[in-house]
Amino acid sequence: MISLSHCISMAVASLKSSKLRSGLTALGIIIGIAAVITTFTLGDSMSGFVNSQMDQGPPYIEIYSTKERIFYQQQADLVANAPGVESVTIEWGATGVVGFSNEEQNITVIGTNESMADIMEMNFTDGRFFTDKDSYVAVVGKSIAEDSFRNEIGVRSSMDISIYNYDTKEYVTESFQVIGIAGSDSELGYSYGQSSIFIPIKTMQQMSGRTDFNVMTAVVDDVNSINETEDEIERRLARNLGVSERDLDDEGKVPFTTYNKIEMLEQFQSLTSTLQYFLVGIGGISLIVGAVGIMNIMIVTVTERTKEIGTLKALGYSAKDILTMFVIESIIISVLGGIIGTLLGLLVAYVLTSLLDMPMAFPYSSILIGVGLSVFVGVLAGAQPSYRAAKMNPVDALRDL
Repeated sequence: MISLSHCISMAVASLKSSKLRSGLTALGIIIGIAAVITTFTLGDSMSGFVNSQMDQGPPYIEIYSTKERIFYQQQADLVANAPGVESVTIEWGATGVVGFSNEEQNITVIGTNESMADIMEMNFTDGRFFTDKDSYVAVVGKSIAEDSFRNEIGVRSSMDISIYNYDTKEYVTESFQVIGIAGSDSELGYSYGQSSIFIPIKTMQQMSGRTDFNVMTAVVDDVNSINETEDEIERRLARNLGVSERDLDDEGKVPFTTYNKIEMLEQFQSLTSTLQYFLVGIGGISLIVGAVGIMNIMIVTVTERTKEIGTLKALGYSAKDILTMFVIESIIISVLGGIIGTLLGLLVAYVLTSLLDMPMAFPYSSILIGVGLSVFVGVLAGAQPSYRAAKMNPVDALRDL
């Protein structure tokens, strides 16, 4: 019986003699392992990002009206007085005509309170958010400033905003000074504020002639009891709006809907996990294709090297030696493919997390998974051809020599 090191050196020499074939054989493994490593790393990075977001900013509950004119100051006070609620922010949005530098654009304008910036963890490219004492000032979303008006809007710019007034049935136009640019380069950051313009809620009510609003955001004092607080808010609002408690589960009878921060982050995590499973499935298919490729190539290799196998057996190599040598060849191909695929997957994950402005997780388990999968695929793919080579009759193999 020959030594393992001798088998390895012979396998390496055989692979070097056909570099192109060996590289193409490993391609399926490279793609499969890269896909698996990328998805695992991205999944861990996104999970870490979401968990960090859960720890940042206050826990809150958002209440959306599903019918017109049901939320007024009375309902906001009712929510504010619910047990576990620290404060309530209101908002009302409308499509306004925004004029700047001889251009006009239809843009969503949202009237809200000063606490909205803290609740929604707004980032600012420049400037600040307004206070409840401010009047005709505006905070412009980053994408509005950069895309809609060709990056010309900045802090201290002046713009005209026209809002439809429901009393006069006409548009009311006022001049606003920009005091902040909301948003960051992060695609996973606060994107809602990047495509809107924010103005003080009192100014919005004066221009629109409406004192109602369509969204309330309640900040709660204990994240662990956020679901109980949400249930209490629903009961209070339903009772106030004439909906019986037994109809709370009937969406057709309840004129509002609620979401809390934890639920929204859990939904995001669920979406991320689903996407991760989908991409891992694609990577698994690539691995299967790679394994089949290795098996086919090894079968062809056995056929091409019939005389070599016969010579080795005639020289005293046992069936076990032949089996070991061919299995090692398939393992080397798959392990090299696994290493290259792992490095490629980490590189792709690094690029994607950098583009998304997320901290990249470096799961050592993913590297072990990548190398482990490649070894498994190599053994699995090389087993049948290697067994076939080991059982070959040396007389038949040398017949045409």
